[in-house]
Amino acid sequence: MANRCQPLFVRAVRIAFLASLIVPLLTSKPKSASAESTAFGSVTLLWTDPGDDGITGRASKYDLRISTKAIATNDTASWWNGATVINMALKVPGMAGSRDSILLGGLVAGTRYYAILRVADERPNWSGFSNVASFSPGIVTATPEGNTQAPAFVVGSPRPSPSSGRTEINLDLPRAMNVVANVYNAQGRRVRTLETGTLAAGPHILRWDGRLDGGGDVGSGVYWVRIDAAGARKSVKLLIVR
Repeated sequence: MANRCQPLFVRAVRIAFLASLIVPLLTSKPKSASAESTAFGSVTLLWTDPGDDGITGRASKYDLRISTKAIATNDTASWWNGATVINMALKVPGMAGSRDSILLGGLVAGTRYYAILRVADERPNWSGFSNVASFSPGIVTATPEGNTQAPAFVVGSPRPSPSSGRTEINLDLPRAMNVVANVYNAQGRRVRTLETGTLAAGPHILRWDGRLDGGGDVGSGVYWVRIDAAGARKSVKLLIVR
């Protein structure tokens, strides 16, 4: 660490704690017979370690906070002071450029959450606030009691939607799988292939630039992204507005 008293990562405007890399891992507690049962979910937050002074080395610790309260205007400090502190005592930052993540469980499904990350060196000099990651765990059908089998794979909601063209969709695989992902228009005609081949276990991002396989932009309307893997099929709806 450099022997100078200045904020860590002064060159970094934001930590690469990207909302586009949030992968919903939709889980649910089995519901009782009561219609008022609360469904819970979890999400995995992913980021890239910035290192010391924003470019090299290794930072010393994290500070992650979440809240269901959105940040009012630009008053990030007030939001930070009132947010819930996530225990990161066992999380040691990696070298600059390495990837890190944390699984947050026990979140109320359908509730919008916000998260911000900071890191520090050993002095400690703290970084500025990361970008705001916003996420909402989805609700899934509870499996029969005693059935602990993991879902075949998990697909997040397209973002943004509506979109003017470019869209990203999170895909999380429990193991290496052969994946086929296609985009279909409202009439059921395939307009674009996004992926075909074997993907490794873990999080992935499917990206669509809003163009046809043969070139040219698709028109405004409803489209479906269909993912087939391991004998299972899941589809998510996307709205394109030109």
